Amino acid sequence: MIQIPNKLIQAAVAAALFAAATGQLPKFIQTVRVAQYQLLKDSQASKWGRPMLLPVKK
Repeated sequence: MIQIPNKLIQAAVAAALFAAATGQLPKFIQTVRVAQYQLLKDSQASKWGRPMLLPVKK
C-alpha cells in the first residue's frame, strides 16, 4: 500500500475546500484530471530513454 504524507493530504483537502467555496470545484477537478493524465503519459516506458548497458567482452 502506498503511504501518502499527511501534509499532502491536508494540502489537497484545503485546495478542494477553497475551490468549492469559490465556486471553482469543476474547474479544479478538471485541472487535477489533466495533471494526472499528463503524469501518466510522462511515466510511460517509451519516454524512459535507452538503458545504459555494460559493454560485452568478446
